Amino acid sequence: MESNKEFNLHDNIDKWVSKIKTYPSITEADSEEMKSHLLDSIDQLKDTGLNDEEAFWVASRRIGTTVDWEEDYSQVNNSVIQMRRSVLILAGVLVYFCLYYFIESTSRLLFIILLSEDINVYLAISWAFRYLIGAHIVFMIVVAGIYFIENKTISIIENVKMKPKYILLLLFTTIIFGIADTCLFPIAKNLIGQDDPLRGNLIHIYLYFNYSFPLLVCVSFILLYFKYYRETKF
Repeated sequence: MESNKEFNLHDNIDKWVSKIKTYPSITEADSEEMKSHLLDSIDQLKDTGLNDEEAFWVASRRIGTTVDWEEDYSQVNNSVIQMRRSVLILAGVLVYFCLYYFIESTSRLLFIILLSEDINVYLAISWAFRYLIGAHIVFMIVVAGIYFIENKTISIIENVKMKPKYILLLLFTTIIFGIADTCLFPIAKNLIGQDDPLRGNLIHIYLYFNYSFPLLVCVSFILLYFKYYRETKF
């Protein structure tokens, strides 16, 4: 048979392997083993006279569909799957603290920049407060998007494979924002001077943020949990 020149065997194999890797139950070693089986089967079929396209489709069907082998891999790799989910939970905690410190530190940086531009202190505090309110609104919009895009959200959660290097990078980023937040607040207070009412206003807006943002995150998590706990596989 003549070879189908429009069919790129290597590209299709890469796409097949990439799809396999998206399943949480499949490890890197599993995907490489399945790729090896696929390649061996393709070579054998080509020796019988099939072209690249025919050999690929026959070989991929011989291996089977995800329904055929995913459950078996889930049982074999149960410990790996549980570890991934634990890492994902840790990543979620780090994302919260990273986001918290990012919002707070950037709002303080905004306040310092406004004062350096000779903006009135009351107006600078007002803009910092608006920035914090805006961060709450943006977070609620994101949560609403997650809440109403059900199938896409579950698919993303199930397919996330958080690598240790990403956790370390996230931890390092969180520490950087935390240090920045700690260092910027004394600078902001010193720029105000000894005006106690102004200092009190500045402290209060961050005191409100310290309560409102964690509360917003907790409420959002509870809403998402009760919406998805039946659909999500544990």
